[in-house]
Amino acid sequence: MSKNLGEQNEIFLMAFLLMMFNKKLPITGSHDIGLIKTLRFYPNEKLPTWKNKYEYYLKNRDYNALKTIFPKAPTGAKADLEINGIKYSVKNSLGAKSAIVNHTNRNGFLRIFKLLHLDISLLDTIVNDYWNKRISAEIKEDINNQSNNSPFAKYKEYLKPILEYFLFNGTGTRDSKFPADKMLIFKEPEDTLNYQILTKSEAVDSLWNDLTFSIRSKKGMPKVYNSKKHKDLAPWVRTYQSSAKSPKGALHIRS
Repeated sequence: MSKNLGEQNEIFLMAFLLMMFNKKLPITGSHDIGLIKTLRFYPNEKLPTWKNKYEYYLKNRDYNALKTIFPKAPTGAKADLEINGIKYSVKNSLGAKSAIVNHTNRNGFLRIFKLLHLDISLLDTIVNDYWNKRISAEIKEDINNQSNNSPFAKYKEYLKPILEYFLFNGTGTRDSKFPADKMLIFKEPEDTLNYQILTKSEAVDSLWNDLTFSIRSKKGMPKVYNSKKHKDLAPWVRTYQSSAKSPKGALHIRS
């Protein structure tokens, strides 16, 4: 299986949706998308003009031909496409696991906690628990929520609004220019009966048990870390084993 299969299938999905929009055929299934009345692929304002040869490319899964026609959402975009006024973050179930939170230090989380008027102190306690277990070798750097030793597993309701933000609204650095309303999960573009449309809350519930947490160095950390200079980061940072020159303090979460 290609590690880029998910990205390729997202392009095939856009070609399929444009074909159905052009032919005025409904997207059937329990999700109630129905007839596509309006369609947009981010960041473009204007849809590609449908050509019959695109159907041939889609049928034969010609990624190289279609990728020049259908845009990839820009970095930082949470919405990939919009159907009937609803903005969707698209996830292909055949693709590789993806990062929900990409190497984000405590300062990035502070921004979001303040934005949502939430208290970060419990997350500080959870991260401290992670480090106690990591240093005592109860867990390795990556810890999955299916493990009984996961320091994060029992805090879904506390972390849910934060994860919703990362999935649909932005990053530790900024709000997205293209936020999403819902998540569209699919396997094959033509298999519309098995499309899943999830709200923000449902998306976190769906992903929670498979989430893997880790605290890492380098990415997301200052080039030269100083505990006095970087006081907001300090509660999460540890110098552990080989990380003496690159202290670890950036939280990474993938599904």
